[in-house]
Amino acid sequence: MKKNKRMLLLAGDGLSAFGAWIDFLAILTLAAYQYQVSAYQMAVVSAAGLLPGMLLGPALGRGCDRGDPQRLLQASIALRLAITGGILGCADYGLFLLLVGLRSVFAAVAPPAINVLAVRSVPVQDRQRFYAQLNVVNSAAKVLAPVVGAAASSFHGEPLALGLSLALSAAAWGVFGLLPPALQRVEEQGATAGASQVGVAGPVLPLLWIGATQAFMTFCVNNLVPVMLQQGGIDKGMLGLLVACSGAGNILSGLWLARRAAMNRCVGRPGELVAPLLAQAAGFGLMGAALAPGAALAVIVWPPLFFAIGTASARFAVALNVYLGTHHASTMGAASGRLQSWQQAMIFVAPLVGAWVLERWGATALFGFAAAAGGVSMLLFWLWAGRVRKAAKPACGA
Repeated sequence: MKKNKRMLLLAGDGLSAFGAWIDFLAILTLAAYQYQVSAYQMAVVSAAGLLPGMLLGPALGRGCDRGDPQRLLQASIALRLAITGGILGCADYGLFLLLVGLRSVFAAVAPPAINVLAVRSVPVQDRQRFYAQLNVVNSAAKVLAPVVGAAASSFHGEPLALGLSLALSAAAWGVFGLLPPALQRVEEQGATAGASQVGVAGPVLPLLWIGATQAFMTFCVNNLVPVMLQQGGIDKGMLGLLVACSGAGNILSGLWLARRAAMNRCVGRPGELVAPLLAQAAGFGLMGAALAPGAALAVIVWPPLFFAIGTASARFAVALNVYLGTHHASTMGAASGRLQSWQQAMIFVAPLVGAWVLERWGATALFGFAAAAGGVSMLLFWLWAGRVRKAAKPACGA
């Protein structure tokens, strides 16, 4: 039965994520082609898709802790379905923005709700494997949804893409409805002594610090890769190859982590988050170095580096969820909501900072800046953690 719960959670999350990615991309396409927005107006559409969910994320997460996360998740999916239908029939730009903002609020319920359901239904010893499988599902949705959505839009326009999103989200609603109605919190057996001490109200600052750093570093670069390719005179077909390499690294690493979970176990230490983050930073530094002499070397070096960064990203995602489950089991929704809010803030800010660096100093400097931002942030974290540990030690003779 426990295995069935995990499979239902994975299937529901995959369908929900797939539908959410398709309708998000279809919304951007609608803005560009139906409303013919300017670059400034597109930025407003992006803000409408991020800011409401970002601001309300912590409150939504607390609601998942206090209420029934299964029913909240189903309600949010149903409301997202209704809003997607409204977007399909919308002809006014102002109403379109309002609906996009409402969609971001209801979409923000899914991550904390699924995390609460997972921590209440998956035993401690099985969570790393589950989180690795969850990362594979989400990565597959992120890679395949743009392809499916673009094909649907090309075949019969954005209404077909949004209709497909409606069908997938409705299927997710049904799958989540098959879960037992009252999942009980599992016993935290097997947790380390240190983790058990902070299981009720764990330190949230390391989670937010490291999670926000990784999001800033990633989105400082990722959203600007097409611009860098164009400026470097590299064929736009390279973008598809890079996305495929990153996705393959993420998915294959997730599969390997799921298979080797028992032998390569995370226990919720901050260092398990820092190591893949620094590996990703090193990858960005190497990409910048490869671009410095010209585009020819970058064309050769970037694909394997994107693959390596994808593998590090998968390890980071799994370790992040293990950290959440270890230190915030009883406040999973609140911690997930705050983390999501900080990550979305970085997703909003980082491309603007990256664009400023790119325009002033070029692509090599941007990769170097992203790598340095990650490294400096983790150095400051290490110094802060050292001071906390020193302050926590009993004074001599006490």
